[in-house]
Amino acid sequence: MTTRETTTLAPPPPPPSFTRRIAHALKLRLHDPIERVSSSTSTATTSSYANVDAHASAMGTVDVAACVAALSDVLATTSGAKTSSGTAQPQPTTRVGDIRVRAVVERRAASLREMYLDESLRAQSKLTQVESTLAALDEAREKMRHALESSRSSTGTLLREADRAREALASIESRRSLANDFAVDFQLTKSHVEALVGDGADDGGDLGAAFFQALDRVKVIQGNCAKLNDTDQRRAGLELMDVMTSYAESAHERLCKWVVAKCRRLAEEDDFISEADEKTLTKSVAALRLRPTLFKHCVEEVTRTRHNALFRRFITALTRGGAGTKPIEVHAHDPMRYASDMLSWVHQAVASEKDFCNVAFGENSVVDIDGESFDATLSILQKVFDAICRPLKVRVEQVLMSASGGAEGGVMTAYKLANLLPFYRTLLGDLLNENSTLTKTLNELCLSAKTSFADSVAQHGSKYRKLSLAPTSFAGDDAFAPPPALREGVASAIELLEAVSKSSTTNASVSDAESRELLASALDGLIDPIVAAVDAAARVLADRVASAPSIGPNWAGDAFTLNALHAIREPLRAHKAAGAKVEEIARLIAKKVSNVADIEAEALLASSGLSDALELVVLYQEQGASNGVMAKDPALKIERLASALSTLVDAAGTKAPDFVQIQTPSARRDVAARYNTRLIEAYTRVYAAVLNPSSGYDNPRASIRHGPDALSTVLGGLE
Repeated sequence: MTTRETTTLAPPPPPPSFTRRIAHALKLRLHDPIERVSSSTSTATTSSYANVDAHASAMGTVDVAACVAALSDVLATTSGAKTSSGTAQPQPTTRVGDIRVRAVVERRAASLREMYLDESLRAQSKLTQVESTLAALDEAREKMRHALESSRSSTGTLLREADRAREALASIESRRSLANDFAVDFQLTKSHVEALVGDGADDGGDLGAAFFQALDRVKVIQGNCAKLNDTDQRRAGLELMDVMTSYAESAHERLCKWVVAKCRRLAEEDDFISEADEKTLTKSVAALRLRPTLFKHCVEEVTRTRHNALFRRFITALTRGGAGTKPIEVHAHDPMRYASDMLSWVHQAVASEKDFCNVAFGENSVVDIDGESFDATLSILQKVFDAICRPLKVRVEQVLMSASGGAEGGVMTAYKLANLLPFYRTLLGDLLNENSTLTKTLNELCLSAKTSFADSVAQHGSKYRKLSLAPTSFAGDDAFAPPPALREGVASAIELLEAVSKSSTTNASVSDAESRELLASALDGLIDPIVAAVDAAARVLADRVASAPSIGPNWAGDAFTLNALHAIREPLRAHKAAGAKVEEIARLIAKKVSNVADIEAEALLASSGLSDALELVVLYQEQGASNGVMAKDPALKIERLASALSTLVDAAGTKAPDFVQIQTPSARRDVAARYNTRLIEAYTRVYAAVLNPSSGYDNPRASIRHGPDALSTVLGGLE
């Protein structure tokens, strides 16, 4: 083998065109969308290569596996030419390689075209389906358009009808709203009508809140109807007003019956009213006030029912009693307790009735009826108690008669009753009108009580007019002392004064004027008969002394009177209420003191001869005599006057009385003082007249031994 044959020659480098073809083949292997590759000429191939390059650059990366497969095909072709001796011979590869590459490329191009055709057929099939679908859609669209046009033409009428129906509905809704508003302003609901005309409330049961709500609703509708009368709907307003008026009439009549029944029931239950009944009753009366005539009728019916109920309750309290209380007539044997229980029951009844009227009719219960004011509370209080006036008066008058019947303690009982009745008259007068029958009855009973008390006092004092108080024994120091019967009469007066004192500290039964008048009449009735009996006894005693001077002095009757008057006055002085009577007795005592002292002084002056001289001196002084007229009178000679004055001084020291017949030391001192004053005044007046130069006496001091001071010294002076 030659060196050429044995030596493996290195393949020559492929031409540039080959490289481009390989790249083109590789690119065609990886990418199918090649439309057309020309294999006729190198020029066309070159242009296709350029297109492939552009396409490959546009498609991105190169498939390595495809490149290897393409190269294997080429290499297999080029390496298949060997020599016969088994040694590969170098072949000329330029032309043959080009052909093979072209064939590969063409096959690949044909394959791609087939694939392209297949895909194009499939795409065309899809497009055909799409076209058929679009055609079906167009057909359906046309059908729908035709159907829509047909339905539009057929539903146009329905739409127009719907619009007309909508407009009619709006009109109906508007009318419905107007009807509802009208019903709200001018109509009553079914529940309101049932509440107004319902049954079962006339027996005093509960009316309920629905009734008053319905009644208020009627008033509101009536006001709306009054406004409607000012418009062009006057006829409708009048018709509605008539309907509402009929409802209101029925409601107010029902209210009236309910109020009467409720008041009757409350009167039978002692006016125990619950809070609910109080509110309902207040609302009912307030509603009836708007109908004055019906309101007055209701008040009259209430008055009648409560009048009868009160009479039954009073008789029951008198005869059977109440719950837990005895009948009042159980204490009929005790006049004061009996009368007090009856009057207390009446006072409680009046107070309860007034409280009921205030609750039912209010504090201001006056309404105007036909221009005249009508007070419901006053009307009820004036007439309700007419029923109990007669039984009360009969029983109290029986008590007064028993008190003035002359029983023991009748004066005190009559006095207490005479105070008790004005006390309740004052209490009830504050609750009732002075024109009410009960007030008039109490006034009559007060007058009857005064008359009964006066009769009782007169009867009590009549026994002293028939009783002789003159002393029967004149021995001892108590010969002219007041008798025990006098002290018993004074004790009755003291008992009365103590009762007055207790009653004045516990209550104000009567006014001050009435109390003073009543007490004055009582003391007059009790004390004056005793004083009259004392005067009668003094006259009897004076007659006895005149017939038997040894019994006592000629003023023994006055001494007895002084002792008796002091026995009467001293117990009365402890009571302020008897001040007027004490002063009256003091004046009598002063008069008797003067009488005793004057009688004794006149006797001493007469015995001394100074009494006649004193009378002449007083006469001349009153006539204003002067120029010695007194000295010229024979009866007033200085010698006679001096002797009389001297005799008086001597007799005053030896014949002065001790007034032991007068037992009271104060009265004895008063008599002695009055006696001394009387003597000294007489002595002083004559003495002064003698010493007066106008009297005409010459040197009278030489004839008269003693002056007035000497007589005062003898008598012990003025105390």
